[in-house]
Amino acid sequence: MNRLPPPNRLRPARRTSFARRDSNLALLGALFAGVVIAFALLMLLLQRVNPDLGTRMRGATADALSPLISVAMAPVEGVRRLGTLIGDHMDVVDKNRELQTELKAAQRRAAETERLASELDRMEALLALRRPERRLVASAVASAVSAEAGQRQAILSAGLSDGVKPRMPVIASGGLAGRVTDVGQGASRMMLLTDADSRIPVKVLRTGWTGLAVGTGGTLLDFQFDIASGSDKIRVGDRLVTSGDGGLFPPGIPVAVIIDAEANPPRARPLANPTGLGTVMIEAPWLPPPSFVAVPPAAPEADKVVAPAAAAPAATAANGSAAATGAQSRPAAPPQAATATPPAQPR
Repeated sequence: MNRLPPPNRLRPARRTSFARRDSNLALLGALFAGVVIAFALLMLLLQRVNPDLGTRMRGATADALSPLISVAMAPVEGVRRLGTLIGDHMDVVDKNRELQTELKAAQRRAAETERLASELDRMEALLALRRPERRLVASAVASAVSAEAGQRQAILSAGLSDGVKPRMPVIASGGLAGRVTDVGQGASRMMLLTDADSRIPVKVLRTGWTGLAVGTGGTLLDFQFDIASGSDKIRVGDRLVTSGDGGLFPPGIPVAVIIDAEANPPRARPLANPTGLGTVMIEAPWLPPPSFVAVPPAAPEADKVVAPAAAAPAATAANGSAAATGAQSRPAAPPQAATATPPAQPR
């Protein structure tokens, strides 16, 4: 291995470039500090000896050093401005987050307000269909609408404990929704208008024609009716209301509106949306079914025993009526002379 030669004691070891640079910088710094101190002392001396000259020298010195001070302060000013910009950006970010949070809260409140307004409109429309002559049984919420094999049903949040019974009409905010079919203790099932087995007696509000709104198992109804006038016909927009026939549904409840008058039979759209019934009213049947009272059969009458004396006049009267009937059917016989019967001789 090559070894470095030992340093000579008479001549110091050679310094590296980094050491020389550090020493040069230290020397320049000391020289600059000395110049500044000397200049400051000179300015103080001039201020004491000749104040006017000292003032002019300070002004000239400030004018001469101002560009240098500006250049020297430029990085500091840039750092300060950068810090200010970063702080402002962070403030803007925080403010933006706060505004976004407030915006989301406002959107939620607006959606809730819109939902409540819609619910209020539906409740007002539902109350507008209420009539004092009809008996309200319960109010419920319709949910869990099912559609399978032509059946359209929904579940109501009211049952036997609320007084609900089968065959009761169900009225929504748009109009008639259907009728109750099955009842449980706390819930019940209803058949919607669009069920394939649904038949609603209705009439055309404009013409008074009566017919049936028949469920199709889909979303529309068929209006089956007999044409009552050859000069008029069903039009698009005609409203169908319950006629009251059959006594189950009250008359005058909106049911549907005609949307296709050219079809055979005409097609109608239910006014109560089957998929969004919401709060509904369950009413008693308009005319409850008659209740037949069982009457016990009459007791058979006992045969009467007729006495012979009483039977003779009855037989004579019967024979007389029969003879009169026969005499009316035969020609009258000529009158005969009456013969006297001789009295019986005494023995």
